[in-house]
Amino acid sequence: MLAAVLMAAVIGFQVALAAGLPLGEATMGGRASTTHGVLQPPFRVIAVGSALVLVLAAWIVLARAGMLPVFLAGQALAVGAWVVAGFLALNTLSNLSGHHPLERWGMASITLVAGLLIGYVAYAAPP
Repeated sequence: MLAAVLMAAVIGFQVALAAGLPLGEATMGGRASTTHGVLQPPFRVIAVGSALVLVLAAWIVLARAGMLPVFLAGQALAVGAWVVAGFLALNTLSNLSGHHPLERWGMASITLVAGLLIGYVAYAAPP
């Protein structure tokens, strides 16, 4: 559940960026073009896409943990949970290379903890 809460925080951040939160420098390694900190329209679309991917990832993890309805075979959820854990591991490395302190320390910490928790769920949840 904690992993899902952390992912919900990141989803909220991505949605807020898409809506115009002036912290665009704190995402995408600081490489996204902004105006006064607000992401330009193409990068807002990327933020929405990121939020949607994270919603799917959170559903996979919660379903693997037995907290949501399962529409996939148990093995598919297990593989999916490992994919999400791996994705968050890579995302942590990407966040650590970011220029903004919020991305480097805040988001990297969130993705690291969530990735470790999801790895545990992927490993320990019954098939």
